[in-house]
Amino acid sequence: MKLKKLAAAGLAAVMCVTAVGCGGNGGTGDKKEENTQKTQEKESGDNTDSEDLVINYVSARGETDAALKTLKKIAEMYKEDHPGFEFNVESIADRATYLQKIKILASSNELPDWFDADPEAFFEGICKKGIIYSIDDLYDELGLKDKFFDIALDYPKLSDGSNYLMAWQGNVEYFWYHTEMFEDAGITETPKTLTELLEACEKLKAAGYTPISAGNYDMIMRYPAFKAFRMAGNEFIDNARMGKEKFDSEVGIATAEYTQQISQYFSEGWTNSDATAQMDLFLNKGAAMLYTGTWDTPDLVDENKELKDDISTFKLPIDSDKDATTENDYYANCGIGTAVLKDSMTPAMKDFIKFVWDNFADMAMYEFDMLPSMMPSDPDKLPELTQQILKDLENCGTFAQCWDVRLDPSTNEVYRKELANLGMGESTPEEFCQRMDEAVAQYAPDYFDVE
Repeated sequence: MKLKKLAAAGLAAVMCVTAVGCGGNGGTGDKKEENTQKTQEKESGDNTDSEDLVINYVSARGETDAALKTLKKIAEMYKEDHPGFEFNVESIADRATYLQKIKILASSNELPDWFDADPEAFFEGICKKGIIYSIDDLYDELGLKDKFFDIALDYPKLSDGSNYLMAWQGNVEYFWYHTEMFEDAGITETPKTLTELLEACEKLKAAGYTPISAGNYDMIMRYPAFKAFRMAGNEFIDNARMGKEKFDSEVGIATAEYTQQISQYFSEGWTNSDATAQMDLFLNKGAAMLYTGTWDTPDLVDENKELKDDISTFKLPIDSDKDATTENDYYANCGIGTAVLKDSMTPAMKDFIKFVWDNFADMAMYEFDMLPSMMPSDPDKLPELTQQILKDLENCGTFAQCWDVRLDPSTNEVYRKELANLGMGESTPEEFCQRMDEAVAQYAPDYFDVE
């Protein structure tokens, strides 16, 4: 990775932002002094009393996020026996604002003890500097690795197979649909292929229904990957993001063509909508289908945590009998993860993290209704829907990569813009693919070793 270019990008972000504070992270001198002290204590083998542990955590999660609420409650429990312990959280729910701040902190060597990240190009560059603690090593040291779902160990991996992120959630993505609308449109079976999905959309449209509620760009950016994942697995995006394979190729063109075909069935105004509006439209029966993950389950179930009347699900359809993937391969993920600075990984920190994982799964599941990254202690007593989701999470074969995570940040911005143009018919599939290739050629060398 071109670290000099990466650092330059971070410094450019600093110059572009005139007023972003460092919250509870302390001043520059304070942080450096704190990190130096932690390093000296670790090198001297001093088993720092965990009561003196102070963790500064900058999180991309909102205050109402179940994972964050679980972590805060566990921290309160830990503090009962460790009065000097502090868990200071700065929550920045707006993802763009959050990423901007992390880039600023990284460029000035001011990253907090904990911070959230996806396994994407910018974070990979930070890891290559040797300042983040290996989560693979941490799990081995704490004897935790066997407790996690496989996806919680695999999803956060970087390009070289290493893992520097603790994963808190387990998610599966489905098409959620209104059974009554399907029946009224004459759809007797859920779509088994991507072509049948288009046919179902056409029948729904002919029956007077909006086929798909769209607006959350995180989900909209999945649609191009549907075709490519079925045709070539994750290999296509792994290569195309670095220019080793062209978007302007058989797979890339087919992907863009399918995206343009299905986007005509999206809800009106989808390019300017958002996740809340998308969910409201579906729940109010303004659209027949919604593609989203199980993090949205609380909105889709009743007081007994079973699916609301008239709602059911189906997983990502296959494409053909020539697919590189199977019906047991689909989108499953662990959401954004959490990194820990190497200089902050004292014996006291490890003691707290062990305490967290000893309590996290059950508290997240039973108190905050969130699917955790490891199996809770008594899954047989969970509602039928939750048990099915856990089985799907556990049985997922190859999980589809999120393109917005795999692409470098600059190319991802182009992807978002060009996806809107493609979906609205303002560009052709060929133009979309050419512009993606141009973006990769321009930006990928700043983030990847593309030679």
